[in-house]
Amino acid sequence: MGSVKKFLLLYAVIVGLFYGMFAVLSYNSIQIKIEKLEVLEEQYLEKEAQGEVPYSFKQQYAKEYHEYDRLQNRLQSFWMKWVFDFPEFKQP
Repeated sequence: MGSVKKFLLLYAVIVGLFYGMFAVLSYNSIQIKIEKLEVLEEQYLEKEAQGEVPYSFKQQYAKEYHEYDRLQNRLQSFWMKWVFDFPEFKQP
């Protein structure tokens, strides 16, 4: 019985380490996307105020926005929305 408990404890520690590692990587990816989207949103709003937003720019913004949203909904990072204050961006 002692070896089963050791095995389960070792398994829980390994799973916890992997989950933590992937959560940290997801958090870093989210932060990188935030930096990109801040710049893109500023440019998007400037171009929109001028009245011309190129289709390729809209596609790039939409791609980055959907990637940002997808990163927040992963298994290892879905809870981060309630813990960290991630900014909201204009939906494409």
